[in-house]
Formats: sequence, C-alpha cells, structure tokens
Amino acid sequence: MLKFLVFQDGQSATHWPLRNAYLVGADGNAVRADITFADGQIECSKREAGAVAFALQHAVRDLGELTLQTCLLPERDEPYNLAIELARHRLMTLYTKLEDWAMFDLEEDHPVTKRSQRARALFIEALCAQRDDPSGAAELAYQCLDASLDGSEELALAHSELLLNRRRITGSLPKAPIGCGVHLTQTDDRLRGAIGMNFDFVQAPCPWKLLSPEEGEYKWQALDLWAEWSRRQRTPLVVGPLVSFDPSNLPDWIYIWEHDYDTVRDLIYEHVERVVTRYRTFVEAWNVVSGLHVNSHFTFNFEQLMDLTRMTTMLVRKVQPAAKLIVEIRQPFGEYYATNQRSIPPMMYADLLAQSGIAFDAFSIRLPMGQARPGQYTRDLMQVSNLIDQFAHFSKPLFITLGVPSEPVTQMMLTADENGRPADANSGFWRRPWSGVVQGHWLEAVFQIAMSKPFVEGVAWQEFADHPQIDLPLSGLVNEALQPKEALRRLIGFRKHLTMNGDNEDTIAGETVADVSDPT
Repeated sequence: MLKFLVFQDGQSATHWPLRNAYLVGADGNAVRADITFADGQIECSKREAGAVAFALQHAVRDLGELTLQTCLLPERDEPYNLAIELARHRLMTLYTKLEDWAMFDLEEDHPVTKRSQRARALFIEALCAQRDDPSGAAELAYQCLDASLDGSEELALAHSELLLNRRRITGSLPKAPIGCGVHLTQTDDRLRGAIGMNFDFVQAPCPWKLLSPEEGEYKWQALDLWAEWSRRQRTPLVVGPLVSFDPSNLPDWIYIWEHDYDTVRDLIYEHVERVVTRYRTFVEAWNVVSGLHVNSHFTFNFEQLMDLTRMTTMLVRKVQPAAKLIVEIRQPFGEYYATNQRSIPPMMYADLLAQSGIAFDAFSIRLPMGQARPGQYTRDLMQVSNLIDQFAHFSKPLFITLGVPSEPVTQMMLTADENGRPADANSGFWRRPWSGVVQGHWLEAVFQIAMSKPFVEGVAWQEFADHPQIDLPLSGLVNEALQPKEALRRLIGFRKHLTMNGDNEDTIAGETVADVSDPT
C-alpha cells in the first residue's frame, strides 16, 4: 500500500477530492487499485506487486488545475509527502527533457534556466525540512512544483519553436497541415465559407446512428451535402470513424446483439462496405476505427477487438485502394485501463497494430480536454508533448485532433454517466479557468508543439462551431450565434505564419463568421 500525507493551509487536510486519481505501473499502463482519503492521508491499495506512480488532478496555484503524477514509488509503511513527490517527478521531467533535447546550454537569463535553478533550490530545502516540518516542506515543494511545471512548459514551447522553424526552413511541412471537424447538420453557407477559406482539410463524422437509425434503412443526405461541398471546394475530406463503440455512434438497434460478436461483425462489415462504396470518389482519407481499445460498452475480448480492426482496414482497402487509412486512439493517457481490464492500454494497442501487419497508413490521437469525462481531464503542455513523442518510433504519420472549451463546462451542461452517477463539472483548467482568451492561448501553444514534431502530418480542431449536440460543450471556434472566438483568430494567424501565406491577412477583421469567410 502507498500512503500520502496532504496538507491545507499548513494543517493536515480534512478534505481532499480524488479527481482522476489512479496508479501507473513501470510499463506506463494504469494499475487497478482502491484509492481513498481519510485522516489527512491518501491510501492506495494496489492489486499487483511492484513500484507504481500515483496520478491525480491537483491545483497548481497560478498554473491551473492539472492531472499530475509522482515518480515510481515502492511500498513502505511510512507515508510519502504528496507535494514533495509531485515536485520530484516534475523536476526530474524538466532535467530529463533538457538532456534529451540537448538544451542545457540555454542562456542564464532564459526563463527555463531561471525556473529550473529556482525549482532545484526549493526542492533541496523541502527535502531537508520534510522530517521535522512536513507541512512546511509541503509548502516549499509546492513552490518547487510551480517553478518546475512552469519551466517544463517554457521548455516544451522553446523546443517546439526550434523544430517548427526547422520544418519550415527545410520545406518538410505537410501540404495540408491544419483542419477542423464539422457537424453534419450544420450546413450554413457562412460556416462553410469560413472553413473553406481558413482550413486545409475537413473532418466529417459518419455516425452509424445518424446514417441508419433503423436497421437496413439509410439516410445519406447530411453526409452527401458535405461530400459534394468538399469536391466543389477541392478541400480534402477525412470521414469517420467508420467503426466506434461510443454510444453517440452506434444505433440503438445494434445493442440487441451486443453479446453476439459474430453478428455484430457481420453488421459492421455490411455497414462499412455501404459507406465506403458510396463515398469512395469523395473521400481522401478514412478514420477507419476509433477507440476500440477502450472497449467500455461491449464485452468483446482482445482477439475480437484486433479482428475487427483488421477486418475493417482490409475491407476499406479493398473497396478504395488509394485511400489513406487512419486508426484513431482515444483517451491516449490510458486512465481507463485501471477500471476496465477488458480494454487494451493505448500504447500497447498502437504497438500491436504496428507489428501485426494490418495495412493502415497513419495513427490519429483525439485529445479533448476540459470536461469531467474519462480521458478529458486537463493536462499540461509538457505532458502533451511527451505523449506525441511516444508515437515517433512507430514510423507512421500522426494526425492529432484537439479541443478545449471557451468557458467552464458547468454541471448544467453535463449528464449522469452510464452508471447513473452525477457528473462532476470540475475537470481542471490550464493557467486560468477556461475562457475565450485561455482557449486561444492553449490552442496556439498546443498547435505549435504538435506541428513541430517531424512525423505529425496534420492537426485539427475537434469542431468548428458550437451546437447543442457537441461532444465537448463550448469547444467550437465559433459560437452558436456564428461569431468567431479568440481561438479562431489565433488559429488563422498560426496557419498564416506556418505556411508563410499572406493571402488571408484580413480574414479576421470582422465580428461574424460571414466576415471571416469573406475578407472583402
């Protein structure tokens, strides 16, 4: 068992919310455990041997409320000081990345140098004080955590700026780097005009639930309109996921066979064949399967999940040989594996796919943040950078889909989970509570980090416009009144800087989407 002392206002804490709390093993996968708080201590009773790290959502003063973790820790009778262990891991991350990226020669007045030196001094003080004054040591450790977290984010941005400039100078940037997602029912000409002018590709969903609400009957009109529009505009179209077990994708009638794998497999085969055959002349890339590794709604085993992935990719390749096939990873930090042993850890799933001989062309990771849902708790910039780097060794291109809200997602916007438990509106935030300004700064920073990676082929914003059915409330770049948010302005500026194309110089001068879509 692991125990952690926690303090509030210099005293042993009487209350401590355990949001997004889980353990991480030496292999990077989540570990099953019972985590409780009582009498000023967090107790983690794990179900397997070995050293583990403890992760949870934690407030970091001026830097936000983020999911952080400790280093790998062995079990011991004496409790650890949580603040010291969180600071230790972040300080270690900062120095490790300085070494990995060969950036130890930064100037003395560089923000990373100043913060790393301050963090190291504070950590030494905290270690010296932890036995005689644990609450005072915790306060010093929190100051260290502030400095090292701030320094690691500054480092991630500084490194990404160097790599992005290198990609631009060497001409190695992709031809269509920036995209956005759309909702099929939003067909306003002003929205489409803004999208066509300011994005390089479009992601269109094809939810089975919408296409075939009744078994054997299809309604193609909504997707037809976007397919025809993309052809007229000559905007590359990415459609999918073709297969996803998320409730928003599956029609109600398929749950009759949720325990009958063979029948579900046959239904999926027929559905995918119909969709790809109809749109093969319109679609450049298919999001073939998405989130099958999470496996939180069906009871299929490991072999069946891999079989579905293989079958779907082979079928799409047969119907449209020239299409690019993408496999999407959801909840890429893998917290779900701590509570669902029928699932597959995200990096294990990616590794198995890369080694299995399945004929797909690229990975995609979907990374929404800012909603208290599995996989959507807020992370810092260095964690995002490290996550992307994990995909480098697969030798496949990577696409990334991002999204955060422009306002805090409140309790009123959420529904109970599948077990009927009320939703928790607190999913953390980055730097300041979510707002239009924070959304814009986060977008600009993460797009820069993502596009700096030499294997990243495209980055897309999850949905262009807010609407009542949006997966992540308030995360659009345009609100429901069709007014652009600060994030859209920053994204257009980033794209112009990325491509060195001045043609869109005045596209954000107005106050409505109509103005964005028509610079005149």
